[in-house]
Formats: sequence, C-alpha cells, structure tokens
Amino acid sequence: MYLKRLELSGFKSFAKLTTLEFPSRITAIVGPNGSGKSNIAESLRWVLGEQSMKSLRGKRGEDLIWNGSPASPAGGPQVPRLGKASAALLFDNKDGSGKFMTGGNTPFDFEEIAIMRKIFRDGMNEYYLNDSQVRLKDIVELIARMGLGETKHNIIGQGEVDKILLSSPRDRREMLEEALGLRVYQLKKHEAERKLEATEVNMKQAETLVREIAPHLKFLKSQAQKAEARESVHGELRQLEKIYFVRERASIAEERKGIEKRREPFLKKREEIRADIMVCAAKVGELEKKFSVEASEGEDKKFAALERRRREIERELGRLEGRVEMERERAASAGRREVDIGYVQEEIREFIAEIRNVLDVEDRIEAVRMRFEVLIEDLERLLDTLARGGAIPAKSQEETSPLLAELAGTIKKLGDELAVISKEIEEREAGRMHERKELQKLQASLREEEGALRVKQDEERDLILEIERFRFEEERLRVREDEWKRGMAGATLNDRDLTDVQLGDYESAAISDISRKIERLRARLEEIGGIDQSVVQEFKETEARHSFLAKEIDDLKQAASSLKSLIIELDEHIKKDFHAGFLKIKEEFHNYFRIIFGGGKASLQLVEIIQRVADEDGENGGGGEIAEDDGEKKVMEGIDISVDLPRKRIKGLAMLSGGERALTSIALLFAITSVNPPPFLVLDETDAALDEANSQRYAAILKELAKQTQLLLVTHNRETMKCAGVLYGVTMGDDGVSKLLSLKLEEAEVYTNR
Repeated sequence: MYLKRLELSGFKSFAKLTTLEFPSRITAIVGPNGSGKSNIAESLRWVLGEQSMKSLRGKRGEDLIWNGSPASPAGGPQVPRLGKASAALLFDNKDGSGKFMTGGNTPFDFEEIAIMRKIFRDGMNEYYLNDSQVRLKDIVELIARMGLGETKHNIIGQGEVDKILLSSPRDRREMLEEALGLRVYQLKKHEAERKLEATEVNMKQAETLVREIAPHLKFLKSQAQKAEARESVHGELRQLEKIYFVRERASIAEERKGIEKRREPFLKKREEIRADIMVCAAKVGELEKKFSVEASEGEDKKFAALERRRREIERELGRLEGRVEMERERAASAGRREVDIGYVQEEIREFIAEIRNVLDVEDRIEAVRMRFEVLIEDLERLLDTLARGGAIPAKSQEETSPLLAELAGTIKKLGDELAVISKEIEEREAGRMHERKELQKLQASLREEEGALRVKQDEERDLILEIERFRFEEERLRVREDEWKRGMAGATLNDRDLTDVQLGDYESAAISDISRKIERLRARLEEIGGIDQSVVQEFKETEARHSFLAKEIDDLKQAASSLKSLIIELDEHIKKDFHAGFLKIKEEFHNYFRIIFGGGKASLQLVEIIQRVADEDGENGGGGEIAEDDGEKKVMEGIDISVDLPRKRIKGLAMLSGGERALTSIALLFAITSVNPPPFLVLDETDAALDEANSQRYAAILKELAKQTQLLLVTHNRETMKCAGVLYGVTMGDDGVSKLLSLKLEEAEVYTNR
C-alpha cells in the first residue's frame, strides 16, 4: 500500500486544482521560501484529520481556504476568493495489504482508498471515504489502522525535527505507541473507558431511580396482586360458571330425556292396560247381562207351583195316611176280621219314606219314576193281598171298608199325580241343575273377569301414580331450568357464551362439586373486594419501568464488566506489543545513531511516571507539597533518551547542539519508521541544520529507508534532492497562487547526458 496521488483545491495558496503524483519511492518538493512548499505537508496533515489550527499555521478554519488575490501590477488576471477548500489522498491498495475495518467494523477492501476532507467558510468540515461521507471518527480509526496517528509522527513539519527529543517521556511513549500501530487499540481503550464512565453514570442514575420507585412499586404490587388474584379468581369463576351452566344444561336435557325414556314404557303400558280394561269391562258387562238374563229365566213359576203341589200332595198323603190309620183302628174295633194294623202301618210308612227318599235323594226323574212304579206295585200287591184275604198278620176286614177303598183310591190317585209331578219336577230339576251349572260357570267367569278387571284397574292406578311421579320430576326439572336461566342472567351470560366451552377435568366431575367450588370462588371474590383498575395500570407501568431499569442495570453491569475486561485485554495487548516494539526501536535507534554520528551509542529507557489523581474532594494531587496520602497515585510509563556521542563526554540531551539534536531526532525517527513503516513519511526541511557530510549520511539513510516506506521530502538540500526519484518545484507568481513543476530525475539524467 502506497500513496498514489494528492489533490488540492482551494487549500491555502493552491487556489486551483493541483495534483501531485507520487510514482517514486522518494519524492522531493523544492522551491523558494514562501512559495507554498510547506502547504503541501500541511494539507497531508489536514486531510488526515488534524484539528489543531496552530499545527496548520492558522487561527480559524477559514484561514485554510483561498482568500483571493488582488489585481496584479503587471495586469494579470485576478483569482477570486473561494468558498471552500478540499484535499484528497489516494492510496493504491492492489496488493491487499490494506484490508482494514472501518469504524463500524465493516470490511474495507478496495484497490484504491480515497480520503477527502472539505472545509467551508462557515467552518463546516466534511469527510469522505471513497466518495462516501463518513465521520471524523471513521477517518481517525482508519488512519490508526494504517499506522498513522493523531500525533502525525510520520509528518515532521518545519522546525519540528527535534520535537520528539523535547517532548515529555509520556508524549514520547504515545508517539512510539502510534508508530507501532497501537493507536487503534488506544482509541478502542479510550472509547471503552469513555463508555465505562458513561455506563457507570447511567448505572448510578438507574439505581437511584430504582430506589425511588421501589417503595411505591411495593405498594402497587400488593394492590396488583390482589387485582391479579381477583382477576384470576374471576376468570376461573367465569370459566367454572360456564362449565357449570353447560353441565347443568346438559344434565337437565339428559334428565328430561331420561324421564321421557323411563315414562314412555309406563305410558305405553297404561294404554295397553286401558285397552285391556275396556275389553275386561265389556266382557264383565256382557257376562253380567247374560247372568241376569239366565237368573231371571231360572225363576220358573210353574216349577214353584209344582213344588207347592207336591208339598200339598205329600201333606194330603200324610193326612190320608192318618185317616186310613184312623179308619183301620175304627174298623178293627168295629169289625170281626182282624187285620194286622201294625203291618199296614209299617208298609205305609215304608212307602212314604221311600217317596221322600226318592224326592230328597234322587235327582233324576227316570229314577224317581221307577221308584214310584215299584212303590205302586207294592201298594197294589198289598191291596190285592187284602182283597183276597190272604194271610196277613192283621185281619183284612178293613179292606172291605168302602172308606178305606176310597182312601186307597185317593191315595193311588194322589200317588199317580205325585208321580207325574215328581217326574215333571225331576225333569225341571235336571234343567235347573244344568242352568245352575251354567250360571255357576257364568258367575265364575264373571268373578274371574271382574278380578282381572280389578287387577288391571289396580295396575292402572299404580301406573297413574308412577306417571304422576314423572310429572313431579318434570316440575322439579322445570324449577331447576328456571334457576338455570336466572343463574345465567345473574352471571351475564347467554347461549353464545356457552359455545366451544372446554370442560377439561370437569367433564366427569359432579355438578354439586362444581357448584360448591363456584360458591367458594364467589366468597373469595368477596374477601378480595374491588380493585381500582387505574392502580393496576399504574403498577404495570411502574413495574415495566422498574423491569426496564433493572434490565438496564443488569445490561449496564454486564457492559461495564465487558468493558473492564476489554480494557484489561487492550492494556495487556498494548503493553505486550509496546514492549516488543520498544526493544526493536531501541536497537534500531542505537544502530542509526552510530551510523549518523560515526560511533557512540544511544539508548531508550522506560521510566515510571507518578501521576496524582484528584481525590474525592476534587483537589488535584499533583502539587509537590501534598502528602502522599492526600490523593491517589497513578503510576505510568514514559520513555527517556540517553546518548553518548563519540569523542565527547556528553551524556544528556540538554548538552547537545542544534545539529546534534536534529541528527539524534532523525536517528530516532528513522528507527521508529524502520520497525513499523507507515504508508508514507513526510519530512519538511528536517535536513536544514545538517552540514555537507551529515547531509550525505542523511541521504544514504533516506535511500535505505525508502525501501520500507514512501518518502515525501520538502528540502533545499542538494544531497537530499539527489536521492529523490521525482522532483516537484513550487513557484508563486504575482497572483499569490502556488504552481507546480515536476521532473523525474531519471529523465533529467538522460537529458543531461546528451
């Protein structure tokens, strides 16, 4: 990476666009005093971010802009005043050695790197990197990575050659750190320290705010917890109420459906029983009607008359028997024939008994008739016996009695009538027996049907009672449904609210358990009481702020810890690289010193610098009279220089002459450059104090140094001019504008040889 071109426009005396190409490793800029040579070196310093107007030989930023020229006495054109000035550096980066990172840690990998700075009359500065406007911080970090720092150790202005020797040990250390490329780490360290300080301030402010809002937050938290508990309980209650109403509605519907299902068989059975009752009632009515008809038909008046006639005949027979007995007794007493009265009485009694037996025992007319025939035959035989005068125990004269004959005829006649009546009674009795049996059967059927009817009626009454119980259950369900509706209204719910309700674990829970839990939740809401929602909102805002501050404090603590770790790491890195580079610079400084002075020795030493830090009361502890305990001491490292000139007994820098200081500074500058070569090195009349012999040594060292870095030399020294590859001449006319003339010394030698 090397400096390719410098473009100036309106910068100090370069009113017009001026371009300086640097194709050679050594470029010399020559010209008379006051022509503007040093303006070129200052433009390099300015475009690299120089902020000190003193270093640029000005008081205000406006002094850097071409201010115009008066009319030339010779009649030349007047150059007008400009409103802005700019300077641009173009670096060639084709070898890729400048793969830097910008301030935003963005890779910067281009074949050409252009840095530009503009200044306007109002003092506004603009910085550009490859035609993109950037911050000064980006430019500073970029040039720090390029090995160019704020101290601009690579740009030695006019009269600054011994500046490094006259600087303090601390400043020398900073210059060496920049030369070793540690400036970028110093920038990071300073940035980290600045951020750490700001972080600590912010952390203290945040902690103060946290302490301020903590008591109020505690109160608000208790209120918010109550509100949260209330909201949680209310939400749980709301969900549980929905579950309860869903379950209750489903339970009511299911129970109603169950009642209908359980009642349906009873209703169906009741209809069946009613149909059976109607059938049984019809049968009973029919049987009763038939029974009454049959009973009325069974009451036969003729049969009753026959019964009365039979009883009359029997009575008559009894009377006749008594009369016959009486007549026999009278005949016996009056007649001569003896009749065995006992025998006759016995026979008649047997006859009557037989008749009665037949009437009482026999229930068949045929059998009665046969029995009467037997009795009649016995009576006829008895009469025949009496008529023939057969042998009978008694005398048979009574047979001859007309009265007895009449009585016997009457008895016979009554017997025949009795037989006829008995036969008819027997026939009617048989009919009555059949009717009685039919009536008994009909009565049994009637009783059976009546019993069946009563059973069905009993069953119907039982069914009606059961159905009535279902009606009671329906009434209870209706009351329950009314309570459900009132509960829904009280909970400000409607049917839409019950859609898509997830039952979860309460799907199988008892409804009574859910109801009890709802009552407990309502009791808890009563205990919690009402909470103002503005308090809850205030708590959320305060808690959000507290959480934000707490998070910020944690982030700040982590950031502070990270920054402290970064600072320690950067310190260790700077210290390590600085000591390694310091030893190399120390060695090179000794070598260049011996070359320049032809012997002797020079050395760099690290020395401790005690710097007092202001105490808590704000007093500065740097005064010599303050005791050691009055302030905190900070030990830092600086660099001291010791030289030993050959053939002289000079040990201190203060005893060196002006030329010796310049040579010593040049030796140290070349040593620094050789250890960590910058992209370019600008030397503005650093050889002004050298005699011819030292100038030759100086030129020889420049040639060696040019192998490592690009050199831009502003000089009047011929020996220095000889080592340059390109020579720029700066002139100034009557208009005050600096102009350039360029010459390549290789071409000049060709023309000279001709």
